Amino acid sequence: METIHLKTVDPVSQHLLRLAAQRGIELPWERYERLQPQDGFMRLGLSCPFECMHGPCRIDPFGRGPAAGICGLGRDEMVAAMLLRLCQRGAMEALSAVPWCNGEQGIRYSGSLGKLIGQVLSGSVQNELSCAEIVTASEQLQRPSCSYEDLLLQALRLGLLVLGLVEQAGQPTTVESLPCRSGYGVIADGRIRIGFAGQPPEGLISAFQEEVQGAEAAVALLALGEWLTLNDGFMPIGTTSGESELLLSSGAIHLLVAGRGTDPGILQLCGRMNIPVVTNGSVAEAADMVKRARDYAEQSSLPDPFADIPAGISHDVLMSDQAFSKILTGESAEMVGLVGGSDSPHLPLGRLPAELASKLGGNGIKLAGWGDAALWMARQGTGASTPMILENQQGPLLAVKGLAQAGRLDALRGICFTGMRRCQEFSLALGLAYIGCRVSIATPIPIQGSRAVMNALDQMLQQSNGQLLHFDHPATSDILSEWFTRP
Repeated sequence: METIHLKTVDPVSQHLLRLAAQRGIELPWERYERLQPQDGFMRLGLSCPFECMHGPCRIDPFGRGPAAGICGLGRDEMVAAMLLRLCQRGAMEALSAVPWCNGEQGIRYSGSLGKLIGQVLSGSVQNELSCAEIVTASEQLQRPSCSYEDLLLQALRLGLLVLGLVEQAGQPTTVESLPCRSGYGVIADGRIRIGFAGQPPEGLISAFQEEVQGAEAAVALLALGEWLTLNDGFMPIGTTSGESELLLSSGAIHLLVAGRGTDPGILQLCGRMNIPVVTNGSVAEAADMVKRARDYAEQSSLPDPFADIPAGISHDVLMSDQAFSKILTGESAEMVGLVGGSDSPHLPLGRLPAELASKLGGNGIKLAGWGDAALWMARQGTGASTPMILENQQGPLLAVKGLAQAGRLDALRGICFTGMRRCQEFSLALGLAYIGCRVSIATPIPIQGSRAVMNALDQMLQQSNGQLLHFDHPATSDILSEWFTRP
């Protein structure tokens, strides 16, 4: 456990890591270490992503081995196709969250976002976007037939499409903000704790809430790295997504509601610890589920590591671009920095968001965050480094639209994704860069295998005054804070 500080910066998390090690419980960090070194071809983008049964084909990055795939596909096209594949997957993820009512394919953009996208597409023959872009990408990925420039352009168009899908998937709201509490302190709220992972079936959270209100013992509903609405706010968030298995290993969760998108490792750990799991329970079964949680809590012999933890952190979550715009009114001299994203095994949990919050806050940059990074900044930050928290589903898009509405888009110093978990996050980052934002990604993306692709992508983004800063290694806070403050 001598490397415990390389896994997480939180002292409570470090204590839980020691307990898990003593009990012989495998967590994501052990799986990550066993997978090293990870596939270098995939990391560089030199493993063919085309839908072909002749492969898999790989190109030697050093020029001493294969220089093309079986079909003749070259290095540049392979890397560009890899980026297109990621964006296609990201668009599909975003599409699945849109509440389609009549099957229409057109995307309705708000005034501020529509204007930004219109400026990018004004010189394009294909200046209208629809979900047919996903079909076009699929056709391009069936067999190699496009130049790498065409593949990159389609990836960028999918990035714009994701901006519209993310905006359309957002729930219309008349409230400016909703309350939320987060951190390990919220776990002490109840003697019986029901955790929620992934996206649970519709109506199940409300059914649990009604059931636990009349329970004799204190029952707490806790989100494990998810942003789930509960009553007039968000369900208390006990952990970030990267800490979910760590919390379960402590025995503090007495029943898990595993919705769509739950990691397999979470379900396997619950099986090992005999934690009751609900994967597709119905609303009518809520009472029985609470009873199962109570029975598990009474039978557990594990000590409670959260009995003396201070109360969780309370903060308000901005729900609309209008709310963000309103906050900036009258603050014309202040610069804005956006920091957010998912936990990543490439970096110690919490270190990069907390360090960026401290350094950027000290440079007079007003911070806003979303996702796991926002939870870490709220947990670690004080004073000037305490960020505004953005609604997680729209994240940085909400802030960009708010700045555009306020006529202050030039005040945006940059958008940093401290980590990525889903392809949708990468597609969103690419779309934001394409409409003219300065975007950085702190963890590696598969593009380093082709200098021609990197140069072409830079040129395409520069045409709209955008930028995508990326690395072949996990970035440090010093590099990123210098990038934020660079004139």
